[in-house]
Amino acid sequence: MKNILTLVALILCVSKGFTQESKFGLTAGYLNLNVSSYHGGFEISENASGFYAGILGDFKLSEAFHLEPAAIYGYAKDLNVLFIPIHGKYYIGQSGFNVLAGPQATMILDEINPWVKRIGWDLSLGAGYDVTDEIFLQVRYALEISDRHNEEIISADGINGGINSLFAGIGYKF
Repeated sequence: MKNILTLVALILCVSKGFTQESKFGLTAGYLNLNVSSYHGGFEISENASGFYAGILGDFKLSEAFHLEPAAIYGYAKDLNVLFIPIHGKYYIGQSGFNVLAGPQATMILDEINPWVKRIGWDLSLGAGYDVTDEIFLQVRYALEISDRHNEEIISADGINGGINSLFAGIGYKF
């Protein structure tokens, strides 16, 4: 946890020095988690709906390209999760529409079974629209690319699992 927060702080500090314009903001909205596990062709999958809220930085690197790191708390069906995405955001012309992509760390904050890893790595893709200079809408999907199965506890071939997440919300930049 300390390593992830240190990484986010470092990115925010370094990005601040290279950007033309920096804004910070808040974001919140609907969260859907799909928790799945696979073993020998058998799949267990469960959806859980909830909410998310967090802080973000928007660092303008050029007119069309921004860097957007964030720290987001999510809650769905008794599961507390911390999401740390680092998105590259590309604006399409002067329309306010943008697409974003980048890595995301996902950390389960609750006590969990020892055969499940707390931290996973995702690939996050999405789209957004800046309603005004301060208010924005955003939808994104994060696909977990790491395996949550802890090989140190259980050594069995063919077991893997992960958490995919869907975010739909609104934000405000200061």
